[in-house]
Amino acid sequence: MPGPGVKVREIRYDCDADALLIMVDQQGVACHTGERSCFFTHLPGSPHQGNPPVTETLLSQLYDVILDRKQRPPQQSYVASLIARGQDQVLKKVVEEAAEVVLASKNGRPDEILYEMADLWFHALVVLGWHNLSPHGVLQELQRRSGKSGLRAQQESPPPRVSE
Repeated sequence: MPGPGVKVREIRYDCDADALLIMVDQQGVACHTGERSCFFTHLPGSPHQGNPPVTETLLSQLYDVILDRKQRPPQQSYVASLIARGQDQVLKKVVEEAAEVVLASKNGRPDEILYEMADLWFHALVVLGWHNLSPHGVLQELQRRSGKSGLRAQQESPPPRVSE
């Protein structure tokens, strides 16, 4: 059974019914060594080639780090210091990064756009962490909207009103 900080999302079995795949939402590290997973050592001579493919798991990993910094703030942490300054500062950083994305786009430089977009996404994850909302919820909302026209999706489920 999964330990603390693990929520089972889905369980599948293979075509021969002799192996299970358990999909989880992980919070923090799972290994006693402090690594995210116990499977961090590569077999010598294996075809390991640098970084693993980027998947939605990366967003979850970043989010887990953000939550960890929020709950146990180390002294030398950018995220912890940003959160300590309060919600207004967190939100101000999102606005700042969004403006930088706009400027990068106007400049038409792909590397700059990607760099600034990464900053925006990261700070959006900090906002989610502030509210203890998982990035998986955002992915679920995008999936719900997938294949629908924007107008039809809004008619079916209009965005919540923002109160001032």
